[in-house]
Amino acid sequence: MKPTLLMTLSMLICGCAFNRPDHFYVLDAGNSKSLAARTAFTTQLTLLITLPVLVDRNELVLMQRDGVKILEHERWAAPLADQVTGVLGQDIEARREDVIMASRHMAQPQIRHVTLAVDVVQLYLQQGVGVRLEARWRLTGASAGAVAQGRETFTAPVADANYASFARAIDECLGLLADKLVADLPD
Repeated sequence: MKPTLLMTLSMLICGCAFNRPDHFYVLDAGNSKSLAARTAFTTQLTLLITLPVLVDRNELVLMQRDGVKILEHERWAAPLADQVTGVLGQDIEARREDVIMASRHMAQPQIRHVTLAVDVVQLYLQQGVGVRLEARWRLTGASAGAVAQGRETFTAPVADANYASFARAIDECLGLLADKLVADLPD
């Protein structure tokens, strides 16, 4: 056998031996109160979320002192922006029985419609530290104009060294954000 062919085959075999499996993570609003069946709503809320480009990707991104570490085999099971929107919406609904989350095209004219735009300015995941989520928001009503706006930073420790604990810490930060946003919602 030719030496180059032998070397190529051995490199391919070694490459296969070190193939790491991918792990997938989801955010979960399971920490919020369970939603009972509701039929009477006074407010319909449309939630618009933006995330920093640095973290709005499939892979988990950990912050380090001198840069970032992109974890190729530790991934989000669905787009992070979609997960944040879903969990934050569920957290808000669990805290306010008179609010239902829906998109604009589902707006019902007999129900007050409010739009909540949340700009996640920073989402830092750091091993040994935890999660820090900084958000700005603007709450506007269909006829009232600007209702409320704010900016705050929420933190949650990471319970253990596995990557799933980052998803749970983000869930906790989103719950804290929901508490703050619910206080700003009109009655």
